[in-house]
Amino acid sequence: MTTNLRKRAGAFYEAPVFFIMSRIETDRLVLKLYTDRDKSDFVRLLSDPVVMRYVDQGPLTSDQADVLWRKLMDEFYPKGVDTIWAVFAKDDGRYLGNASLRPRPERQKDWEIGYYITPAEWGKGFATEIASRLVRFGFETAGLKEVFATVDKENLASINVFSVRAISRYAAQPLALSFAPGFS
Repeated sequence: MTTNLRKRAGAFYEAPVFFIMSRIETDRLVLKLYTDRDKSDFVRLLSDPVVMRYVDQGPLTSDQADVLWRKLMDEFYPKGVDTIWAVFAKDDGRYLGNASLRPRPERQKDWEIGYYITPAEWGKGFATEIASRLVRFGFETAGLKEVFATVDKENLASINVFSVRAISRYAAQPLALSFAPGFS
């Protein structure tokens, strides 16, 4: 990872600069930057109360998800924030969810992985595959010294993802798992 100085509110700060990684693959998945044709999947995913049960303040309204979509397409991607991906199955191209590596809201110098998966795809090992690949991307491509994951203490499925052998392969690198109180 390289850095450059950027100006925000009259002060300079050091910001990471990533190589554009518009596509990442695993054995079964393709993570790629969202395109306009993915908007309905994105909005549906972030508006789904089952998917968003343990995320921040819960599901977004369709209008809120649409505003976030516009921010992604009009601000994040054009400014080089290319670490938010749509997740698709390699075998048939179906939309599975969302994956990201981004600064933590409460501590911008720390980067955390995140993922949301459509409920029809739960229990198939996709979360572990996504998390493992994001951890690897964080260390190997982004050059991070630490990668974080924040998990709601009641979200046992996501807690289990980080205890699976696929993630522990990178145990030599510090993966910091934070447990958050319930969001809802």
